[in-house]
Amino acid sequence: MNYILLLKIVLVPALIAGVTLAVRRWGAGLGGWIGGFPWVAGPISFFMAWEQGADFVAATIPSALMGSAGTILFAFTYAGLSYRLSWLPTLLLSYAVFFVIAFISLDHTPTLAVATILNVVVLSLTLYFFPKPKNIPPILRQPRYDIPLRMLVATLFVVGLTQAAELLGPEWSGILTPFPIMTSTLAVFTHSQQGSDATSRILYGLMLAGYGFTTFLVGVFYLVPLMPIGWAYVLLMIGTMVLNAFTLRLIR
Repeated sequence: MNYILLLKIVLVPALIAGVTLAVRRWGAGLGGWIGGFPWVAGPISFFMAWEQGADFVAATIPSALMGSAGTILFAFTYAGLSYRLSWLPTLLLSYAVFFVIAFISLDHTPTLAVATILNVVVLSLTLYFFPKPKNIPPILRQPRYDIPLRMLVATLFVVGLTQAAELLGPEWSGILTPFPIMTSTLAVFTHSQQGSDATSRILYGLMLAGYGFTTFLVGVFYLVPLMPIGWAYVLLMIGTMVLNAFTLRLIR
């Protein structure tokens, strides 16, 4: 096993476990906001830059911004349908929305500027029309398999996507970088264990962190080709945290 693969297997589960514990500690709203940081997309982008080069990862960003818009609409769809359907049909229909956006963007990938503006507009409209929970649900005791299962799902996705990046090329790699793996994991577990109101709160929190996420992706495009990869991603994560701090007051 090479050391890059080992780092993926060690880093990603730790990040997922940390986010899950944050949700348990601070509740769905703040926990969702924390989960909206690029804990999965960040490592995916970092490992792509490390293994495929800075130019490759920069080329993924316009598609990644379209994938991000797909994830935003995934969250909006899931929150709305969760009041009417159980978690499985809600998940499948929400994934269908994401892949509709993905296939559209394959044929019509916009420029970076257009993709950025589109992403911000979709995010802003989604937050404005997002379903409002009627109650603040209690934090329930979770089953023992909860955290290990989340860690396993996220790790398999990150390892699989980064290992296949060269084969997939920059367009598909970009679209799948913000694939709603964290979003869907948090949504499904919250929906099945705590109900629709908690699901809406956690997904709204995730979407509030979307402005920082968009800035992170745009920063990858400009910053990663210009400086050492490690330092670039450290600066981008710090910048994302600072920007997202301004949305804390909006958490429901």
